[in-house]
Amino acid sequence: MRNFFRTYVGKGLLYATVILSTITLALSVLGATYMICYDYYMKTEADILNENMDSMTIRSARDAFESNLNYRTGKFDNFTVSDYGSFSFKILDSHRNVLAKSTTKLDSYPYRVYVCVLPPTQSGSDYYEVSGVSGDFAVYEELHQNNYYTEYYIVEGGINPNSNIVDIYKIYSTVHHLLYSLKIGIYLIAVLSLVLMIVSFVALMSVAGRRPKKEEIVPWYFHKMPFDILLAIYIFGSLALAALGGTIEDEVGIGCIAVCSLFFPLFCMSFAVRIKTKTLIKNTLIYKILMLLWKGIKAIGRFLLTIIKNMKLLWKVILVFIGLMFCWTLVIAVHSWRLDAVLLFLAPFTVLPALILITLQINRIKKGAQELAEGHFDHVVDTKGMLPEIKKHAVNLNSMAAAQKIALEEKLKSERMKTELITNVSHDIKTPLTSIINYADLISKEEKNSEKTKEYSEVLVRQSKRLKTLLEDLVEASKASTGNLEVDLQPCDAQVFISQCAGEYEEKFGEYNLALITSVPEEPVRIMADGRRMQRIFDNLLNNICKYSLPGTRVYVDLKDIGNEAVFTFKNTSKEQLNMTEEELMERFTRGDSSRNTEGSGLGLSIAGNLAELQKGKLRLTTDGDLFKATLSFPKI
Repeated sequence: MRNFFRTYVGKGLLYATVILSTITLALSVLGATYMICYDYYMKTEADILNENMDSMTIRSARDAFESNLNYRTGKFDNFTVSDYGSFSFKILDSHRNVLAKSTTKLDSYPYRVYVCVLPPTQSGSDYYEVSGVSGDFAVYEELHQNNYYTEYYIVEGGINPNSNIVDIYKIYSTVHHLLYSLKIGIYLIAVLSLVLMIVSFVALMSVAGRRPKKEEIVPWYFHKMPFDILLAIYIFGSLALAALGGTIEDEVGIGCIAVCSLFFPLFCMSFAVRIKTKTLIKNTLIYKILMLLWKGIKAIGRFLLTIIKNMKLLWKVILVFIGLMFCWTLVIAVHSWRLDAVLLFLAPFTVLPALILITLQINRIKKGAQELAEGHFDHVVDTKGMLPEIKKHAVNLNSMAAAQKIALEEKLKSERMKTELITNVSHDIKTPLTSIINYADLISKEEKNSEKTKEYSEVLVRQSKRLKTLLEDLVEASKASTGNLEVDLQPCDAQVFISQCAGEYEEKFGEYNLALITSVPEEPVRIMADGRRMQRIFDNLLNNICKYSLPGTRVYVDLKDIGNEAVFTFKNTSKEQLNMTEEELMERFTRGDSSRNTEGSGLGLSIAGNLAELQKGKLRLTTDGDLFKATLSFPKI
């Protein structure tokens, strides 16, 4: 069914249903209104028919009289004349003499009309004139007695029941009878017509633009016409037809309105299709003209903007100044060239030098910002002679450039350190791993219970431990630097750490031919620290001292109470020349020997520094020639 209504036949059926239901609804409403106005619900059918027939026969009698009267002579040229439709009549003078009669003779003439005629002497012209028509003789008798007219005529008439002519009497009788028989049912017809009109109209709008077995909207060529043009054609066409109908006959006017109404559903279908395709606004001539104008305005705007962008700032200021002066000149010219007006005109020129100076200084800032945007961080804006407010912006710009330069250097340094870190880690892992592989290969080639097998196994164990230590240091360094290492701070006596390290490392220092000298204050110094983490810090520092100190020298480990801090100091003499800065010594995988032949991962100082920070402490390194000094400070409690 849906596909059927999408066909041309289905749409035509819906279109015809809309038209017919609309006509039926209109006729029902007009008929009901007519019956209410003419008391159809209060009077009988015959009474209403007789009342209306009286008025119609008066009009027919007058028309019959006027069409047969000779207005020059005031006489009737023919005694026998044609019937006036189904209306048969005879015309008598005031003395009841028949002056003219219609062809058809009736048995009786139930309707009588009195017609008064003014002669030329009374009408003021060269012709007779019909001055009044009425079915009431008393009115004309009174007028005659008062000498308002000299002559009157009687038109007696009746409707020929045997006539086959379809005229107003026949149509009225038929319509009158139909209306009276439908005086109740006409309301039901109106309601049904209204429902049918709404349903068919909605269905017609739904299938507008649709095709059978297709879901997409396929606009007809009619729907591609700009909607505002279509609307103008429909409105002005309807007005023209209505005006044309009004100047001709009522029936023609009604026909013109009917023609306009026939095209209204088609207009609505076009509206619905445009809504579905979302082209109601876009497919209008006004929209296209406005869009064309908008594109033109944007093109002009872009052209002017391009010119302004390519102009120097100074020329822009000068151009604006000239524009303002031009406008000012026009204002003065309109009002008059008075002295005060001229002085006002010249006043802006006194500030022009200052304006140019400010513009030049702003231009310097603009150039500096341009250099900064292009990555030229070495460029410095010259602030000499600048106004204070502008100079502040220039200084900020220079600060930004300096900060960017430092950030760039830090980034480059970080990239370099990352590269070195990868290289060092690769080297430190590769060295023991290579030894493990080589010695494992040698063991596989040796006979069982060979002396060399034991020797190779010891190397394997040593290198494996070295590799394990490296990996453990890497994990601990990562945790310490990221703050993921648990720290249990407890009140501790700082002197205890000195005495413990002296006891534990005395033998090891002896093996390296080093003399350990310790010093602590007499009064106890208490700090908040994690004993396990503190032991790791001391181990890292003292192991470094053992590995890199010059044999036969002394090592000093002191504790001092300085202000609010407890300060540990580790001093030794390096056996290698210290060619590194303090920051480089704190970096990961940095060793005292650049050849990296000593044992160790190079993470000891870095781990010690991070562990100190986790306990609210600080580790600082200083070098003075071959003297290496590590200072470890913690807040006292």
